[in-house]
Amino acid sequence: MLKGAPPKTQSWKSCLSALTSTDIWSSASCLTDRLPQHASTHRWPCGQQRLASSGSTQHFSVLIAGAGPTGLTLSILLGKLGIPSLVVDKSSGLPNHPQAHFINNRSMEIFRPMDGLAAEVAAHSPPLAEWRKFVYCESLTGRVFGEVDHFQGQTDPRMHDLSPEPVVHLSQHKLLPLMLHRAQERGGQDSIRFGHHLQHFQQSPDGITCTVHPSQGSPYQVQARYLIAADGASSRVRKQLGIDMVGEAAMQHLVNIHFFSKDLWHHVKERPAMLYFVFSSQAIVVLIAHNLQEGEMVAQVPYFPPVQSLADFPASTCRDILRKAAGLPNLELDVRTVKTWNMSAQVAQRFQEGRVFLAGDAAHRFPPAGAFGMNTGIQDAHNLAWKLAAVLNNTASPKLLNSYQAERKPVAQANTDLSVANWHEAVKVPKVLGLDPRAANLLNAVVGSGPMSLLPKGFGRAALDFGLAAGLSVSGLYGPLKQSRERQLSSIFASGQTLRLQFPKEDLGFVYNTPGAAICAETNTALCASHRPCAQPQADTARADATAVNTKDRVHKTTQGSVGGSDRRYRPSCAPGSRLPHCTLRQLNTDGSLSGTDMSTLDLLSVNKWRLLLLIRSGPLTAAWLEAVNTLEAELSCPIRAVSVVAPHQGAAVPSRLNGQALETFVDVNNSWPDLSGVSETGAVLVRPDGHVLWRRVDAADVVSKQHREERASRLHAVNAASEATTPSHDIITSDVHCIMTAFRSADPPEVQML
Repeated sequence: MLKGAPPKTQSWKSCLSALTSTDIWSSASCLTDRLPQHASTHRWPCGQQRLASSGSTQHFSVLIAGAGPTGLTLSILLGKLGIPSLVVDKSSGLPNHPQAHFINNRSMEIFRPMDGLAAEVAAHSPPLAEWRKFVYCESLTGRVFGEVDHFQGQTDPRMHDLSPEPVVHLSQHKLLPLMLHRAQERGGQDSIRFGHHLQHFQQSPDGITCTVHPSQGSPYQVQARYLIAADGASSRVRKQLGIDMVGEAAMQHLVNIHFFSKDLWHHVKERPAMLYFVFSSQAIVVLIAHNLQEGEMVAQVPYFPPVQSLADFPASTCRDILRKAAGLPNLELDVRTVKTWNMSAQVAQRFQEGRVFLAGDAAHRFPPAGAFGMNTGIQDAHNLAWKLAAVLNNTASPKLLNSYQAERKPVAQANTDLSVANWHEAVKVPKVLGLDPRAANLLNAVVGSGPMSLLPKGFGRAALDFGLAAGLSVSGLYGPLKQSRERQLSSIFASGQTLRLQFPKEDLGFVYNTPGAAICAETNTALCASHRPCAQPQADTARADATAVNTKDRVHKTTQGSVGGSDRRYRPSCAPGSRLPHCTLRQLNTDGSLSGTDMSTLDLLSVNKWRLLLLIRSGPLTAAWLEAVNTLEAELSCPIRAVSVVAPHQGAAVPSRLNGQALETFVDVNNSWPDLSGVSETGAVLVRPDGHVLWRRVDAADVVSKQHREERASRLHAVNAASEATTPSHDIITSDVHCIMTAFRSADPPEVQML
C-alpha cells in the first residue's frame, strides 16, 4: 500500500436520492461515503506538490500521460484543487504544427477561472471579421460557389444570453504555451516533463506503478494513485489495456501542409474566411486560415494509400498544389511541415480500467467537421478533475469515479455521430461538382487491391492517376451539367445544408443523465414509501428543457438541416445533469449597495476549493436552507456554498444576515433566474464543482405544512423507531435524511449504485 493511503471506509451513505423536498443531504450523498471518525488521520497528503519519494520511486497522486490540451487542462484543475500530479509526454516539447483551432463556449468557460486563461486566449484570437465565414470556391482568387457567414447578426463572437465567454479561433500550437505556463506556475517546472515516455504500468489494489523512460538518463518509476491516458489517438496506455476503438478507422486519408505566405493576405483580404473549400480540376484542397494576416495556413489534401504515400508530397509538389489552390502561380510561400493523418470516427469500448482513465483523443476520434475533438477532450478533463480531487481528499467514495465513463462516453459517441453527419454535409458541394470522395476512395480500393499487385510495378499508380484525372476533367461548373449543378448549389447554400461552425445546443446543452451519472433525481414529492433511493433520472417535462434524449448509451441530438432534425436551439436548463445556465448577476453588499461589476452564475463555482454550490431564492424557506447547509457541513464534512439569487426589486429588502449567519446574495440583473432555474421561491438548485446540476428541488412549500410534517414523522418512526418523531418546521432536512441514511446503511454495498 502506498504511504498515506486511507483505510477502506466502514460505513455507507447514499449515492442516490433527492427523494423529498428536504434532501439536499441525500443529494450531496450522491457523491460521498461517510468516513469513520479516525479517517482524518489517514488522509492522502494531497496538499504537497509531490508526495514523499523512496529510493528511485517518485510518488504522485495522479500521473497524466500526454501534455496536450486534455492533459494540461487536467493538470491545471488538479493543481488548483491541491492535488499533486505529474505530466509526462514523449515529445521533446510543444508542437509547432497547427492542429485544432476552434475553442467553443464551454471550453472557454472551463478556462475562465484558470488565472486569466480565457481572457488571454480571446485576446490572441484574430478579429472575427477574418474568420466568421466559410468560402467555397474554385481557387482563393477565382470563382466563388458560395459562402456561409456563421455569425449572422453578430458583431463579436459572443452569445451574451447563453455564455459569459466567446467562441475563439486560436490554433492549438498557440494555445498550449498559455496552458503550459499556468500548469508549471501551479505545479512547478518539473511537473511537466517533455521527452519522458510512459513505457509500462502495473496496477495494484492501492495504486499504479509506472515505468518512465526519459530521452536522456535512466528509466525511473512513478507510484501513483491514478493514471490518466491523455496520450493521443495512438494511445500506448489504451493499447496496453487492450481497449479497442469502435467505429470507422479511416474515413479519409489526408496530407496536412503547414505553410506561411504573407503575400496571400493581400489577395484574400476582400474575402476573408476561416476555411476555404477549393474544388477545381486543378486542385481539391481545404485551406484552414489559422491567421490570415500573418499568412499562417494549413492545407488538407486527400491522398490515397497504399498507392500513394508521404514520399509523393515533397516540398516542391506541395508548393505546386498550394499555388493552384490559391490561383496564383507565382505565390511566394514557405512550406514548414508536411504530415499525414487519418480521418476517423471512433470511440473507445470503455473509458476506465481499474485506476486508469482514458481522456481526449485516447478515448475518442472525430472527423474535424464541427470542432468537437479538442473541446471534448478539455471537457473530459473537467469532468474528471473534481471527482479525482473528491476521492483523493476523502470527500467522496471511489465509486464516484465510475460515473466518468457513464457521463462522458455518451457525449463522445454523440459528438462522433454528429461529426460524421456534419462531414456528410460538408461533401455535398463537391458531390454536386462531380467530385464525390466515395468514388475516389472506391477507385483507390480497386487499384490498391491484392490482384492489382500482380501487375507490373507502377501500374496501380498509373491507374489511380488516370482515374483521378478523368474525374477532375468532368468536374466543376462547365459543360452540359453547368446549369443543373448551379441550381443544386444554390439550393444547398440557401437551405443552410453545409458545414456548420457553431453548435450551442451540443456544446452547452449536453446532459449527464444516463444510467450511472453522478446526479440525483429531481424531487417534488414526499419520501417514497419504500424508503429506497430512486433509481431513474426524471425528465424535465414541465419546461421541456432537456437538450438530449438518451437511449441506452447514446445521446441523440437535433441540429439544423439534414443533420439530425430541424431544432438547433439551445434551451438552458437546471434539470439534473445539465450545465448550470449562465445568468448575469451583481453582488449585494452588506450595506445594501449593489456591486458595479457584472458576473455570471458560473463564477459562483469554486475552483480553488472543493465544494458544492446551493442556489436558493429569497423566500420563506431561505433560513431553513441555510440551516440545512450548516448541518450538512458539520455532520458529513461536505463543503457547500449557499447563495441567494434575488430579483432586482427585492435587493434592498434582503437582509445581509439570517439568524446571525451571513447570507451571500446576488441580484439577478435581467430577472431571468426564475425561468432558467425552473424553481419556485421555496425551491433550490444544487450544483457540482464542474458546474453541472446535481439535484433540483422545484418547490418546497409543502415542507412547512402541518400535514407534511406529520407524514414525515410517521415515515421516520416506521424506519427507525429510535429517531425523533417530530421535526421543527424550520428544519426541512434532518428527519428525511435520517430516514434515507437508515435505509441505505441497511443495504449491502453491491446494491449501492449511482443513477
